[in-house]
Amino acid sequence: MHLIKKTMAQIEENNRSRSKKYPTRKLIRVDLTPMVDLGFLLITFFILTTTLSDATIANLFLPKDSITKTPIKANAALTLLLTRNDSIKYFEGSDQNAGITKYCTFQNLRSVIWEKQKKVAAVLGSRLETVLIIYPGNQSTYKNFINALDEIQINDVRHYFVMTSQE
Repeated sequence: MHLIKKTMAQIEENNRSRSKKYPTRKLIRVDLTPMVDLGFLLITFFILTTTLSDATIANLFLPKDSITKTPIKANAALTLLLTRNDSIKYFEGSDQNAGITKYCTFQNLRSVIWEKQKKVAAVLGSRLETVLIIYPGNQSTYKNFINALDEIQINDVRHYFVMTSQE
């Protein structure tokens, strides 16, 4: 009877043949201790890198407060009023009484901004002159505000203002 000694990180095989036809094989010994060490090092590395990674945030640059008002060309402005149920009330210009108020959803906002940019390009020569004025309503959500900022980034609107609520 052959005794095989086994430890935690070791595999031993004892395949000895007693027949005359096949020669006896040598004992194979594989030490798995370095593999266990490597496994623990990898686990430690992945735990530390996932918990220490910083959350990505959107940068919002706000101007300093001042008493002077920024002049806006009425034909370059588009005002967005974020309302409840993921809808947007919008009108061209900065005065709600001067323009026709329309409604859209966040799925249509990109085309509304694009149409306004085409009109501004026809009048002022560059679509980059478009100015968006955003009024987050009392019943709108933070998600709606972030979606509006995303559409501003996607449409490459260079000038936009976030105002206090009109509702």
